[in-house]
Amino acid sequence: MHASWASPLAIRPAHDARNSEESLPRGRHPVAFLSTSATPSHCSHAEAPKVIFVPTAQRRRTTSHCKAAIVEGGPRVSPAHDLRTSEERVYDVVLRQAALMAKRVSQSSPALIEVEKDDVSSSELTLNFTPEISPQILEEAYTRCGEVCAEYAKTFYLGTMLMTPERQRAIWAIYVWCRRTDELVDGPNAPHITPAALNRWEQRLEDLFRGRPYDMLDAALADTVAMFPIDIQPFRDMIEGMRMDLIKTRYENFDELYLYCYYVAGTVGLMSVPVMGIDPLSRATTESIYNAALALGIANQLTNILRDVGEDARRGRIYLPKDELEQFGLRENDVFAGKVTDNWRAFMKDQIRRARMFFDEAERGVTHLDKDSRWPVWASLILYRQILDAIEANDYDNFTKRAYVGKWKKLISLPAAYGLALLPPARHSSLGRKTATCT
Repeated sequence: MHASWASPLAIRPAHDARNSEESLPRGRHPVAFLSTSATPSHCSHAEAPKVIFVPTAQRRRTTSHCKAAIVEGGPRVSPAHDLRTSEERVYDVVLRQAALMAKRVSQSSPALIEVEKDDVSSSELTLNFTPEISPQILEEAYTRCGEVCAEYAKTFYLGTMLMTPERQRAIWAIYVWCRRTDELVDGPNAPHITPAALNRWEQRLEDLFRGRPYDMLDAALADTVAMFPIDIQPFRDMIEGMRMDLIKTRYENFDELYLYCYYVAGTVGLMSVPVMGIDPLSRATTESIYNAALALGIANQLTNILRDVGEDARRGRIYLPKDELEQFGLRENDVFAGKVTDNWRAFMKDQIRRARMFFDEAERGVTHLDKDSRWPVWASLILYRQILDAIEANDYDNFTKRAYVGKWKKLISLPAAYGLALLPPARHSSLGRKTATCT
């Protein structure tokens, strides 16, 4: 289904290339600032142990205080009555995330984000209690998150080694939640997943943001959202992407596809920026850096879609804009037939061009992240760009040939990504609201 900044979920069978980093699950997000692929079944929330809470009197200094999370109850990004484009609606979410980040940076105390009553809707809330999670459980939870990341996103995991321990653990926690979410609709149990099941998962998310984690892995994310200014909306929107995959198998135009790509991949970038941090020397606006993170998620997901055209078609799904197919003289039957023609090559060249535009915008934002967080982002960005190169090398045959990045190319990309991560932020940022366009 998707991708994002470190671009990072339903239950896919663990077979052949599905367990390798270069072959992330079709739809969901992989790497915007997080890199994701098929979720291991052992991450299932049904198997994780319950969280143990300890009384205040027994709390040690290392106990987590779940105070910083904010739950926003605004409308979803895709209300049927909203006549704005998908990009405009998603941009409102970007602005919200940037405002939260700016507020946190401006505060002297890192503990609690204060929310003014005239600034927010009545349905938004901050935590006004302090649930305390056993330090031993938290340590075990973060360790398990790291193990999952190391097993299923090796290149990205190596890149996180330069991050501070706090950021490293937080990124792992976000990664695992995204994978577990994707697992609900993209794996062996997918036929049994209903909208009601996703509603229950969303309620569980709400509880998590209120400091009431259900299990050990939830506790890692609850601790993370307590430590960083992470808003609930991107998490809700990812679940909305899962709902979309239950009912939607065609996309009339790029506006519809853009919204899907945001739900399943762009959201990961928005989740990750608060953890990765912004370089103190950066002169770019917080908004523009979030927009670059969003662009990387969109680019990664578009790359997933182009890579997996044949696989998706065999499942009765087409994640390509219908109107653009028609512009190149193509119909649904041509996709299902799986024949590479001159019209198909021309269509694919146009789709790859657009994906690269989003990558270009994302690149301009990476250098503005905190210096210790850039390496995994550059590694994932380089990896996904190479998938587009592989599609071209296969003569645009994404029906019978799988475009992938080999192990040696992946290894070579790590020092290249490290070198780029050392570059300081540009003195005069060229970041803007919309460098890539939805056309």
